[in-house]
Amino acid sequence: MKMNLSKLKTYMYQDASDIKMNILGDFLSSDVFCLLQNITGYQEWIQDDSQGYAVSGNITCLEKEGDIIILGDMLSEEKVPTEVQVTRKQLVQLLDDWREKVCKTMPQYIMIKYENDQYTIETSETPFDKL
Repeated sequence: MKMNLSKLKTYMYQDASDIKMNILGDFLSSDVFCLLQNITGYQEWIQDDSQGYAVSGNITCLEKEGDIIILGDMLSEEKVPTEVQVTRKQLVQLLDDWREKVCKTMPQYIMIKYENDQYTIETSETPFDKL
């Protein structure tokens, strides 16, 4: 999934390999943004079962199911909406990476990959297709 920095200093969706990556991108760019209170708020919710089993943002909803967090698109028009399943540990790490690699440096381009059951964030000042 690829995003680029807009003139308003927000990240805009560029393209995604599938709906699941699009949901993850929407969660990070539209619901988390680069607001520290959003990042820490989601991380606290993920790790603390006393805060409830579900939460939602502007576009995505999250539910806890044991050690798994299920992300969904609240605006989905699919008969059976696509869901992203990620472990609590992975999502906390992804939010840490988002804060460190994206929010602190505000790179022009972001690529989020899913390989070997892990999400990784890569950043660049040059479009990835030009590298």
